[in-house]
Amino acid sequence: MINNFLKGIVDLFYQTNSKRKNYERNNPTEKVLAADGTKGIKTKNQDEIKRGPEWIAAQRAVVMLTQDRIICGKWSISLDKIQQSDLVIVKTILGSGQILKISTTDGDNFQFGMQFNPEWSNQNTLKLNIQNGKVKTSLFSWVLRIGLIAYLIYLFFIK
Repeated sequence: MINNFLKGIVDLFYQTNSKRKNYERNNPTEKVLAADGTKGIKTKNQDEIKRGPEWIAAQRAVVMLTQDRIICGKWSISLDKIQQSDLVIVKTILGSGQILKISTTDGDNFQFGMQFNPEWSNQNTLKLNIQNGKVKTSLFSWVLRIGLIAYLIYLFFIK
């Protein structure tokens, strides 16, 4: 229930359904098999999934899977160039999410964080290694959180 609610909010914010329809209208030979609002990053290697500074400047767009490619903002990844694809399901206090990890034959690596959506695991076009996982917290993220808590304590109790 909470997963559907959160996905609905994200879809509304990113206008996922209208972008999906627009893409299909402008590309009549392609059908969108899965679509979600996402934050996506391009990494040097297929690192473990972790919170860190690269997610601050992450590309925010709708990621779409068609029978030919994965499209996300300025990125278009041809399915025949995908060497490995993993869908990592993560569970949090606020429901489930998923991270799509892609490695290409060109040496590019991508991670797309999104709300849980069974469209990705139920499709048969992109071979996915589906696994459960956790999002690690980087040192940067810990420092940022501790700084924010210290600032809030200062505002409410010391000032």
